[in-house]
Amino acid sequence: MHLERCLFWRGELQRADLIDAFGINPIQAAKDFRAYMERYPHNMEYNKSRRRYLPLPGFAPKLIEPKTLDEFAGISSPLVPVADWPLPNRRATPQVLLAMVAAVRERQKIEVQYQSMTGEKPTWRWLSPHAFASDGERWHVRAYCHSRDEFRDFVLGRILTTRHVKSSEINRSDDHDWATLVNVLVTPNPNLAPEKRQAIALEYDLPPKSMEATLSLRQSMLFYVKAKFHPEVNDVPAAHQLFVEQIR
Repeated sequence: MHLERCLFWRGELQRADLIDAFGINPIQAAKDFRAYMERYPHNMEYNKSRRRYLPLPGFAPKLIEPKTLDEFAGISSPLVPVADWPLPNRRATPQVLLAMVAAVRERQKIEVQYQSMTGEKPTWRWLSPHAFASDGERWHVRAYCHSRDEFRDFVLGRILTTRHVKSSEINRSDDHDWATLVNVLVTPNPNLAPEKRQAIALEYDLPPKSMEATLSLRQSMLFYVKAKFHPEVNDVPAAHQLFVEQIR
């Protein structure tokens, strides 16, 4: 697959690309190239003058299905410039990640120092974590909070440190909002002009006729979906390209 990514993105390929990516020796790299050319003879050829493999005019990926630049942006190419938004990364310390993953895996109760947005100072609390979830921008740990006596979401990056662990008596199946799947209807904002709705439907790979898709997600994540697509601070249709509604 990496072979095709390089052909698609860079427009060329050398043995070093496979050697550096997978730590294989030149002999193995040569075998991989030969096997690919035997299987897909119309996709690639070796150019002796340039001393590299090039895609043939009829090149069509067989092992990958390019739909987003995310899978190619990490492959450097002098001919295809890429710029990322210079946003700060949301992160947790390796120690916190190690402790929280272990607590989920071993079904433990763990004491964490957490900085909430409602309290002035970080506080210690006992959590029984059982799962992780992403809202597309940051990671949360789903856990039973022994201080609040309920299941809640905790932003992983706001866990400052951890200390004691114990065996947990909490059953993850009791987390109703996590266990319950809900369906949401996704469609371009009905308040946009028809041609703009069609463009958005094409962008998000929605059916061209109905321009609707039904997605299933955990009920505990519904809050983040609504916050992302239905912010109350801006009622300009162009700012709300997708309309998301829970199906009862």
